[in-house]
Amino acid sequence: MATKDMRLPLTVVGGYLGAGKTTLLNRLLADPDGQRIAVLVNDFGEIDIDGRLLDSATDDVLRLANGCICCTMADGFAETLDTVRGFANRIDRVVVEVSGVGQPHKVAQWGHSPGFSPDGTVVLVDPLSVRDRASDRYVGETILTQVSEADLVVISRTDVAGAAELEATEIWLSGVTDATVLRAPVPTGVLLGPLLRAVAGSGPSSSRGPGTGAATTPASRSDPTRVSDPEHVTISRRLAGPVTRTSIDTWTRARPSGVVRAKGLIRVNDRPDDRTVLQVCGSSSTVTVDGPWDGGDDAVVAIALPGTPRAALVKWLNLLG
Repeated sequence: MATKDMRLPLTVVGGYLGAGKTTLLNRLLADPDGQRIAVLVNDFGEIDIDGRLLDSATDDVLRLANGCICCTMADGFAETLDTVRGFANRIDRVVVEVSGVGQPHKVAQWGHSPGFSPDGTVVLVDPLSVRDRASDRYVGETILTQVSEADLVVISRTDVAGAAELEATEIWLSGVTDATVLRAPVPTGVLLGPLLRAVAGSGPSSSRGPGTGAATTPASRSDPTRVSDPEHVTISRRLAGPVTRTSIDTWTRARPSGVVRAKGLIRVNDRPDDRTVLQVCGSSSTVTVDGPWDGGDDAVVAIALPGTPRAALVKWLNLLG
């Protein structure tokens, strides 16, 4: 359930032609991991919606039985965002697909529009072609900009690319971007982050109590922090009250290298009446004010790569205070 004045997280998905964006969106719509997602696309034609999943359709909107919707941007992006605002009480987040020759980081600026909050830029790359295309005189600059401005880069087509191609792509990416690089498939909870609204709600705490640290959250369907891949480490913490801005700065700098996603809804002691959002998406960290405090719990959730020590994550979350 949306809380008053809560903005919809807006995630942008990009990548050059053939990078696998449509495949990713089809998977998100078919298995949203308990989240109600609005996906904005240029054309319904490439979106493969199972007839059993389709609930209803109009000229510009497909409504799915799992709570997701799909909107075309036929009338323009600003107009489509206005349409999506009308669904704000029925959805949890928005995902925008950018055309293959577009620049996702520029579209991500729309996340600052009224009713939305920026939630990261995800760029897909095809390991079989991205290095050659990046050196092409006509499209190379476009591809390099897409990748270099991403928060999270996902290497697609891992089912057909060989180990040598994947490793070579990762080495190449390390030289052109500071973004976190993951191999597909990537769980929805990692791509888009946890459901911050539900985590910071008024339900029972998933930690050992306010201010007492963090605990690994169970992988259950009702758990809003659930990640489909059980190897990823997900922990959450509810805080006893407002935190200091110094602790936020320390927390941001001390992030463990394995953390892929983190989100928090908190109060800061110098602005206790405002709702402050902490966010980590790959290499990017942001701290923004989202609106007035709504009376919910102060909470933070982190998702890390397999093998990341839980003790390091607990210590990291406990820096907030």
